[in-house]
Amino acid sequence: MDIIESYKIQLNDTLHMKEIMDLHQLASDCKANIYLYRKHMIADAENLPKLLSFFLTTKREETFTIINDRDPEEQNNLTNFLQQKPVHVLLKVDYNTSQNESFVI
Repeated sequence: MDIIESYKIQLNDTLHMKEIMDLHQLASDCKANIYLYRKHMIADAENLPKLLSFFLTTKREETFTIINDRDPEEQNNLTNFLQQKPVHVLLKVDYNTSQNESFVI
């Protein structure tokens, strides 16, 4: 069974390139899929051009959602990223899925 985590995020300030690259590296290194969603725009955190475009068009104090699917045994490094100063987590929701379920954004 996998866990789908959803975080409602507000940026207190714009993210610096290093922080965006940290998120991209995190998504590239882990088995989980990390997606960002805002106003009908979806970006896969592994796709660097889309990730950069997403954050370049995100205004300060605008809210967006990070969706992360992960195995329960896998360490959640996304939590470390979300504890950075410009990122403010407004809401976190976990959903346990079964093998017969699918998730559509």
